[in-house]
Amino acid sequence: MRNRTNTIVGWLVVIALFVAVQPLYKQIDYERVVLGYAPPTTVTKVLQYDAPAMTGVIVGAMLGGFREVAASMMWMKTHSMWHAGEGTQWDALSLMRITTLLDPHWLEPWRITAWHCAYNLFVETDDPVKKTDLLETGVNVLKEGISWNPDRYDLYFELGWTYFDKIRDYEQASRWLEASLRFEHPEFVERMIAHSWERLPDIDRALEWYDYCLKSRPNDHTAIGATITIRERYLPAWQAMQERRFDEALALTDEYLRVAPDATIPQHLKALIYERAGDYERALNQWQMAADTAALNAHARAKVAHLSELLGRPVPAEPSYLYRQRMLERSGEKQAPAP
Repeated sequence: MRNRTNTIVGWLVVIALFVAVQPLYKQIDYERVVLGYAPPTTVTKVLQYDAPAMTGVIVGAMLGGFREVAASMMWMKTHSMWHAGEGTQWDALSLMRITTLLDPHWLEPWRITAWHCAYNLFVETDDPVKKTDLLETGVNVLKEGISWNPDRYDLYFELGWTYFDKIRDYEQASRWLEASLRFEHPEFVERMIAHSWERLPDIDRALEWYDYCLKSRPNDHTAIGATITIRERYLPAWQAMQERRFDEALALTDEYLRVAPDATIPQHLKALIYERAGDYERALNQWQMAADTAALNAHARAKVAHLSELLGRPVPAEPSYLYRQRMLERSGEKQAPAP
């Protein structure tokens, strides 16, 4: 009799839990527009519910209307599970996912969950497709977090940083970093936007943003130094390229590369000059050189993959490139070579 009673109580708890989370599912599935951007994609591939991992105390708190308390308890449990040993990280991510839904205005779970996907678990696998899935999940977690907290700086910045530092998609990085400027933010964010365009490179936009920094803070010595450097080292080659004086642009770029052959920005600029000139073979070689110079240069590796595909060569399985292509395919667009 007692076993039967326990079984009935257990099923009642499961049913009550299911009913409790349904409004959250519906709210997340509903399309929400964040500052004119595309609605965030609900995370479904990696992060899944794992109700048996929750203790009765947590379930009781949740059903009793104390969602913030339940979220805090669950968040503490995720830390112990994450460090418990091999195989427990995915269970911890399940609890992290539930935490974000229980208290969606608590920013730390969104940020840490995305970080674990795009950074920590990313390096635990050698499978490029799994790496791509983890990048996408990390991005989607932050986009969903933004949709719950559209008036806070923090998650816009985290998403911009993920694009800047991990995916090395500098256009997307600048987009989300710029969105964060609508709210109170640290002064270095504007410089990060400038540096994103510098790394691409887009010298005109980089100078525009460094100029913005100087108008806001005339004594910004970092922006002052960056402006001087760009104008002296890269602007002449950039202007020559814009005027289609490609040989002159390459010669100007080589002048600085002879001094600093491993410098990222002139390497990228030289590769872009070849692209604009339509010399994709040399562009590919130059992007490959940039990728080989810096192991973390995912932007250069993505360009290598793109040009390899364009030239009919074997395409390296670069997660950053695979992620970008996946996003382009879903939007119905197709990446084209630089004009």
